[in-house]
Amino acid sequence: MSTMNNISELKPFKLMWKVKVKIIRLWKQYSAAGGETIEMVFMDSRGDKIHGTVKKDEVGQFAHVLQQGQTKLLINFTVTHSSGSYRTTKHPYKVVFLPTTRVRICEALPYNMTGLEPVNYRDVLNGKLDPDFLVVVEVSHIEVVSVNGKDTQKISVELRDAEDERLPLVLWGKFAEDISDAVQLHSENTVICVLRFGKIKIWKDERSVSNAYNVSDVSVNPENMAEVQAFIRLLPKDGLKLSIVDSKPLALANAVSEKDDFFVHTPRKTIAEVLESRQVEKCIVMATIAGIDSDMGWYYLSCKVCAKKVITVPNDNYDDGDEDDVLACNYYCPKCKTNSPKLLPRYKLHLVVLDNTNDCKFLLFDNLALQLLHQPCIELTGPITDEIQDPDVLPPILNDLKGKTFLFKIQIEKENFVYKHDTFKVLKIITNLGMINEFEAAQSPTGSENMLSGTFSTQSDAPEGSLMIQGGSSGSTDLTPAKRTRTPIINLEEAFDQNSVTKMACTIKVKKEKFEKSG
Repeated sequence: MSTMNNISELKPFKLMWKVKVKIIRLWKQYSAAGGETIEMVFMDSRGDKIHGTVKKDEVGQFAHVLQQGQTKLLINFTVTHSSGSYRTTKHPYKVVFLPTTRVRICEALPYNMTGLEPVNYRDVLNGKLDPDFLVVVEVSHIEVVSVNGKDTQKISVELRDAEDERLPLVLWGKFAEDISDAVQLHSENTVICVLRFGKIKIWKDERSVSNAYNVSDVSVNPENMAEVQAFIRLLPKDGLKLSIVDSKPLALANAVSEKDDFFVHTPRKTIAEVLESRQVEKCIVMATIAGIDSDMGWYYLSCKVCAKKVITVPNDNYDDGDEDDVLACNYYCPKCKTNSPKLLPRYKLHLVVLDNTNDCKFLLFDNLALQLLHQPCIELTGPITDEIQDPDVLPPILNDLKGKTFLFKIQIEKENFVYKHDTFKVLKIITNLGMINEFEAAQSPTGSENMLSGTFSTQSDAPEGSLMIQGGSSGSTDLTPAKRTRTPIINLEEAFDQNSVTKMACTIKVKKEKFEKSG
C-alpha cells in the first residue's frame, strides 16, 4: 500500500495520491457551463486545507458517499490549478475526482477540527488580506432587495472582536433570516457569529465581509467550538448590548439601492390607483396608518426551528363542554413534521392605511413589523404558548403607530383585483424621514383632485391637503406623526370600523361648515 500523503504535498504531476481528509464544507453548485457539481473543502490532520470538486458526470457515482463532517480516505484523483472568482483555500491546487477515484471509510479525524482560522479584523479593513480568497471571520433590520431581478433577503451586521475592532458584515438569503432570528431570541445576551468561507467586498475603498453564495457557512452561538469559548473569554466586559438600527438606505452590494428601488425602478401609486389596478405588479405607496385590524390578530405562533406557522391539534381527551380550557390542544409543525415544536411568536400586522385618495389594508410580516416597532414580538408577548385570546387588546406600542406615515412597497396580486381583496402584502418599508420627505417633494403638487382637500396641514412646503405629514419639528428621525394645526375634520379611529373585516371600508365624511345669513 502506498504511503499516506499530506495535503501540502499534492501537486498536478501524478494521479495516484492517497490522503486522509475531513470534509469540513460541502455544497452543490450549478453553472450553465459545468452543470451540477459537488464542491468541498478538505482538511487533513495537520490543519492544511484544499478545495475538492466532483464534476457533473461523476455526481451520481459519489454523492451518496460524501457528507459534510465525515472523514474519508481518497485514492487516485487529479490535482489541477485552483481558479475562480473566489477561492476557499490558499492552496494553489484543487482535487478533482475521477471515475476511478476510490473513497474509503477510515478512522475519523477529531470532531473539533472545524478549520476555523479567525482573521484579524484590521487585516480585512486595511486591505492586507487578498479579497480573492474566502476568509473565516449593530444589526440592521432584515431587508428584501432586488438582486439580478430576484428578491433576496439581506441583513447588515457590525462585528466586534476581542480588540474591539469593528467589521461590517452583510449576509444574504437564509443566513439573513438565521441572524435575524438569533437577534430576536438573544437580544439581551452576546450573539456570537462564526463565518467560514466569507468573501471580502470592496466598495468605494471601504471593505466589508459577506457570505459567498452556497459556499459560506454561518453559525450563530455554536456550542461545540473551543475557539468560540476562548473568544468569549477575551471579549471586553463592558456590558455592551446588541442594538437594532436602521440599515443605510444607500448601501450597495451588487444590488439595486433601496433609494433607486423606491424612487426609480418601481412605479408609485396612490391607494385609489392601487384599488383600480387590474394587473399583477409591484408599486410604491406613501400612506398613513389609521389603525390595526384587530380581527386578524397581531401575532402568530411559529416553529422556532423553521419559522413557519404551527397548526393546532386538539387533544384526544378534549372536553367539548369546557370552553374555558384554552390549553386543550397541542401544536404541530407541518414543515418539520414534528409534534409540540418549540414556539416563537412572530408579528403579523394588518394595518388600515389611507392617503388623500382612499383607504385599504396592508399586511406586514415579522421582519417588516420589527422595522416599525424596533423590538421583537416575544418582548411584547413574553414566552407564551397560547394563541391570541382577546384580539382587541393591543400593546401600546402598536397603538402608537396610528397617524404615522411611511413608504410602502407592496405587491398587487390577482386576488386583489379579481376577488376584490383589499389587503395587500408589503414587501419593503422605508421609515427614514429624509427619504419620506424627498419622496413627497418629488410628487407633483398639482393636477390631482384630493378627496380630503384641506383636511390635514403640513409642517413643510408640501401641498395643502396632503395626508403625508412631513414632521419637520418631530424629535424622531424615523417616524412621521400626523399633526393638525386646524380643527380636525377626520378622526382616524372613527373613520374605520376595526371590529369587522367583513365590512367594506367606509367613506370618509367631511365636516360641513354652517353659514348664517347676516341681517
